[in-house]
Amino acid sequence: MSITDRSVARPVTTMMIFLIVITLGSIGFRYLPIDLLPPIEYPQLSVVVNYSNVGPEEMELLVTEQVENALAGVANVEQVRSNSAEGRSWVSLSFTQGTNIDEASNDVRAALDRLRRSLPEDADPPRIWKFDPNDAPIVMIGARSNRELSDLTRVLEREVAKNFEQIPGVGSIDLWGGIYREIQVDLRRDRLISSRLTAMDVVQALGRENVTLPGGNVKDGLSDLYVRSVGEYQNVDDIRETIITTVDGAPIRVGDVADVREGYQDIWRYIEIDDRPTIRFGIRKQTGANTVAVAREIHREVERINRLRSDLELRVITDESGFIQSSIDNVRNAAVWGGILAIIVLFAFLRNGSTTLIIGISIPISIIATFALLYFGGLTLNLMSFGGLALGVGLIVDNAIVVLENIVRQRQNGKDLNQSALTGTRQVSGAIIASTLTTTVIFLPVLFMQTITGLLFKELALVVVFALFCSLIVALTLVPMMGSKILTVKPVDPDPARRTRFQRAFERLENGYGNLLQRALNRKLAIAGSVFVLFGLAVLGFRTIPYELTPQVDADAVRIQMTMADGTNIAVVHQYLEELDQVVQAIIPQDEIVNYSKDIRNGQGRIDLTLRPPDQRSISSYDLADDIREKLRGVIPGAHISVSARSGLWVLRRVFGGGGGGGGGEDAGESLQIQLRGNNLQTADEISRQLITILERIPGVNDVERDRREGSPQQDIRFDREKIAQLGLGVNEVARAIQTNVGGSRAGMFRVNGEEWPITVRLRPEDRLSILDLDNISIRSSEGAILPVSAVVTQEFTRTPPSINRINNQRVTYITANLVSGLALGDAVGMIETELREFPMPDGFSVYFGGEFEEQQKAQR
Repeated sequence: MSITDRSVARPVTTMMIFLIVITLGSIGFRYLPIDLLPPIEYPQLSVVVNYSNVGPEEMELLVTEQVENALAGVANVEQVRSNSAEGRSWVSLSFTQGTNIDEASNDVRAALDRLRRSLPEDADPPRIWKFDPNDAPIVMIGARSNRELSDLTRVLEREVAKNFEQIPGVGSIDLWGGIYREIQVDLRRDRLISSRLTAMDVVQALGRENVTLPGGNVKDGLSDLYVRSVGEYQNVDDIRETIITTVDGAPIRVGDVADVREGYQDIWRYIEIDDRPTIRFGIRKQTGANTVAVAREIHREVERINRLRSDLELRVITDESGFIQSSIDNVRNAAVWGGILAIIVLFAFLRNGSTTLIIGISIPISIIATFALLYFGGLTLNLMSFGGLALGVGLIVDNAIVVLENIVRQRQNGKDLNQSALTGTRQVSGAIIASTLTTTVIFLPVLFMQTITGLLFKELALVVVFALFCSLIVALTLVPMMGSKILTVKPVDPDPARRTRFQRAFERLENGYGNLLQRALNRKLAIAGSVFVLFGLAVLGFRTIPYELTPQVDADAVRIQMTMADGTNIAVVHQYLEELDQVVQAIIPQDEIVNYSKDIRNGQGRIDLTLRPPDQRSISSYDLADDIREKLRGVIPGAHISVSARSGLWVLRRVFGGGGGGGGGEDAGESLQIQLRGNNLQTADEISRQLITILERIPGVNDVERDRREGSPQQDIRFDREKIAQLGLGVNEVARAIQTNVGGSRAGMFRVNGEEWPITVRLRPEDRLSILDLDNISIRSSEGAILPVSAVVTQEFTRTPPSINRINNQRVTYITANLVSGLALGDAVGMIETELREFPMPDGFSVYFGGEFEEQQKAQR
């Protein structure tokens, strides 16, 4: 007895089985995690090494090359990329798809353990980092207050952040724009010289005195007493009273040679929202947590804190769950409307309520059963799985309609309901099984694609396969069972005069199709020729269609980036950004803007516009970006200004961009990336300038920029090793003296009320105003003599690149650009390749298109 026979013979059992399926699917749907993208194990590991106050070229030589060489033997490495910036080395390993990242991580860790002795002693231990495109903050919150920013920073870190950390699913919280306290020991040069002391003497004295150590245990009768030596500073006066040395019995204290006070660490980032100083913090979710649910709880916590606290105001700046929810809602609505339209069309042709009811029941049951398979298969609800479901709705209907139509035909031919259901299903069961299998086979290659694109579309393919499988089971069991019980179709009256108008019209349509088919069979050559012509036209049309990997989807953010000369002070950047701000405020549609924020750092500043949802504004983010870009040309002389609309599929752009990390801006949204590979920095500088000129001539290519500009101003200190050795010193001691006097050295921590503030020792600002002050830094010889550092060093002004990038041990210069709305990435690359055909490329240099286009090429192979 076949599955169809059993279903028709045991309708109650069939109904109970499908009720169980409906229950499992409904529960599974409720507990399925919701995210924008499927969970992707990106085959990439990064190694980060921090080494404070070391320039990019030294980082490349001392750290980056050492790490690259140590990791050269790790198996399955496809590409090695690195970035050497001031104080930081970043090396990324891209593995072949399918590599077990946990095993690869163990291999990398073992290689780094062997490397540790080869790295500089002062460098931090290497850290391994796994890239996850879903690891970006899901909610960005701005905090404002009438308090000082330092007090607000402390409140956010000690109180507010803890409230958010208690929300289930919240992973970590990053804070930007805060101001942190420190104890500043500002040395007076004249008093140091008169007291015959150096900055290092002060650092060592503070380190000696600020200690608390365990002393062991002693007996006190029947008890053991724990002994603790308490010598940590209790207040700022303790620091001032610290004795550095004694001269003729008279103590010289820290307060005699330095100004000691509570102060603030140097500001490296300043943020404003609606022209008010703001601290911004981003909340990341835990792996596997439901993005939409976590974001919803974060919103509730924001409202609760604003209601309970009058000393600060929290505002949600960006919420990625909104785009996720709207994207999923759009796909879900498309699937629902697809099912409704299928039912309407079916009713229009069959003109029978029972047939429409059967199909109307079959579609949601197939979908709910698919949710059960998603849940037990460990998948998530995301853009891809819902897309597969929307695609599968049309295929789901096919099987049920084919079976039901044949059942109806058998019934119209005079058979009873049971016989119609059994015979009608048997006749087409082989056809629908074969049809389902052939459709399923089409999606099998996606499951085996060894690219990031394959990982992304894997869930879409699986959902389509699940939906087809469920629809096949429903068509072979539930549809014939319901057809045998509730079908109201009657046998067709043999008298044509007694048939309905619709039946007669449908018969005429069938007869017309039969005549057309007969004429086609009589003209085989003409039909075959027409097919070949249409095929040729389709191929030509396919070649003219613009192509890109991720479509340009309207989102709710526009970014205006202002880049100035490397090394430009944050105060100067702030001044120029205020000028840019006045121009932007005058040209943007204020009623379309929800949030307006400014972000200032050394060398660059930016303005971020958060727009209303697309259905609540009259202009797209791309059109607004194009309009702003045109009106900002030449507004700030000497500054490079770029304007970009963040694509709705920005997460995909981050994935295909390779995971960031290499010194790129956070959430950089450039559409086009060109890699100029070649080791000579000077030649690369000249070629990149020429390439930028070429790109700027191409219509639709805007905001062309390279990662290697003139470089940051730098004062190089050159050591006379022979003289230093004669003084009984080493280069390291002289370099540390310069570092302490200018950049500052940490001389321990000052603990108060549960907080830790660093104690920073360096010259007071007026004693380190210019490069001439460097010559007057004091050092002490091994015999105790005090002499200026100018006796053993020389100075030279240079410029250093802000960072040095490498791919597979070859230096690379990145050139990026944005594309105007409507210009596909493939078309832009084609125009650039045409322009570069006649470009005289020097030996040892080559040009590659990276990022999204590189992944697009992999997907097309």
